Amino acid sequence: MELFKLLQKKSKFFYLYLALLGLINGVWASALLLFINNKIAGEPLPFIPEYDWMVYVGLIIVSFTVARYFQAYMIRLTYGLGNELNLAIFNKLRFSTYQEFEKLGEDKVRTAMTDVSTLQKFPQSFIESFNAAIMVVIGVAYLFIINTIGASLILFALIILASVYYFRSMSIEKDLDKARDLANVYQDNVNDFLRGYKEMKMSTKRSDIIFNNYLKENRGKVKDLTILALTKHLVNELMANYAWYLGIGMILFVLPAAIVISKDANVTFMVTLLYLLGPVNVVVGSIHDFTAMKVAVNRLKRFNKVINASENINLGHGDMTDFNTEFESIRFENVTFEYRNEEKGEVFKLKPLNLTIEKGESIFITGGNGSGKSTFIQLLTGLYLPISGNIYLNGHKITKENYPYYRDQISAIFTDNYLFSENYNDFDYAKLSDKLETLVAKMRLQDIFKYDKENGKVKTKLSKGQQKRVALIYSLLEQKDVLILDEWAAEQDPVFREYFYRTLVPELKEMGKTLVAVTHDDVYFDCAERILKFNFGSIIEDTKYKAKQTDSLLETEVPSV
Repeated sequence: MELFKLLQKKSKFFYLYLALLGLINGVWASALLLFINNKIAGEPLPFIPEYDWMVYVGLIIVSFTVARYFQAYMIRLTYGLGNELNLAIFNKLRFSTYQEFEKLGEDKVRTAMTDVSTLQKFPQSFIESFNAAIMVVIGVAYLFIINTIGASLILFALIILASVYYFRSMSIEKDLDKARDLANVYQDNVNDFLRGYKEMKMSTKRSDIIFNNYLKENRGKVKDLTILALTKHLVNELMANYAWYLGIGMILFVLPAAIVISKDANVTFMVTLLYLLGPVNVVVGSIHDFTAMKVAVNRLKRFNKVINASENINLGHGDMTDFNTEFESIRFENVTFEYRNEEKGEVFKLKPLNLTIEKGESIFITGGNGSGKSTFIQLLTGLYLPISGNIYLNGHKITKENYPYYRDQISAIFTDNYLFSENYNDFDYAKLSDKLETLVAKMRLQDIFKYDKENGKVKTKLSKGQQKRVALIYSLLEQKDVLILDEWAAEQDPVFREYFYRTLVPELKEMGKTLVAVTHDDVYFDCAERILKFNFGSIIEDTKYKAKQTDSLLETEVPSV
């Protein structure tokens, strides 16, 4: 089992402790059977008969102490492993590429976390089933000592029963695996329902389809699979109970007729079988838990195959050598990229790009949907890596090793920007209070921007446009030379939108910022020094304006292409 391999890696003494527990429990189970049968037969122990009660109490104390120590050890080991697996998920994600994350999806990450929680239930299930299994083995061995033929029949029945359990458990595992796949799809549907609630309310047809054809149908399939799996598991448990009753019937009716067996031996067989009834039920009952754990381990392995970031984790943040203290330029040299839309069966290609972005430029990116704007922004920010060609920062070639450094030089606000509630940038608001107050005033958020100075938390329940203004405040506090805004002004009201283009853009240039903004606001194109127009994965226009600043506004002259 893969989980045992993980536990062995976590603790090199795992199998040694497991063997010790098995030995102690074996002695305890043997002694307990011996005590029970001797007392029923009215015979004393073959050794120190007058102190048999002391032996019994001593064995209880030893068994309890060992079981308690091993279970505590297993809890520490398993929860330590679970904690590491949980953190490893996020550690792999933060060092994986953005493309890998897009391929995986948010829901599979949450599923992986659930799988880790499932594995943390291992200690209790394992200890109970392991102890029960030891008792079963000792009990069967004891039956062989009493009568070989009778014990052989019992062992044969157990082997048949175990084989049936095994094959039925494989079937249960497949059902659970299918249910987990459906759970991933269900999370996608739930996200669509919640995040697209307004759009859903605007169409009764859409509302009926998402509920009946997706949510309801999905839950129905999961319900059927779960009922089927639990019913199979229930049948397993019933088979265990009634197979044991069948074994008792064999002892009562078959053995006396088939072989010569004494009354005492018959009683011993019966007592031993009744003694084993509880342990066998525990072993059978734990099969369902172990099947779920096996599914969880297999899914975590598949997760690791998708997010194969081991090389990047070893690399860490790579080469963070400072190319230059100040930004000079970003240059694209024959940069290409392509990706496949699996749903539409289409391949989008970004044709070789050759351009240079100089320090202090104000560049607007425009073009229709699917023209290549977003792909270019992902390449420019370093989230996508080119298929071919090179990107240069300050004349230095960007490689896999120094991409983290490259991204650190850029501040970006994406069209689907997410505003963090915690101060993950570790801003010292006390020292930055004056600058923060100035920026808040510039963004016209004096009565809206609220932050908890003690905890460093910021109010995030704002409109989309207000959230992007706060995000711009954060970007300016980062003091990075390159600022990328992906349709930042789209959610702003008309008054603030004009204020942004006519006032803030020139002020950003005065601050020494290099601005690259994706926009469709052609009425404000005169505020840029350069316009890049994309179409079908190519830059079809690169228009440069000779601009001069007058009263914080930009007046354009004849453009040069």
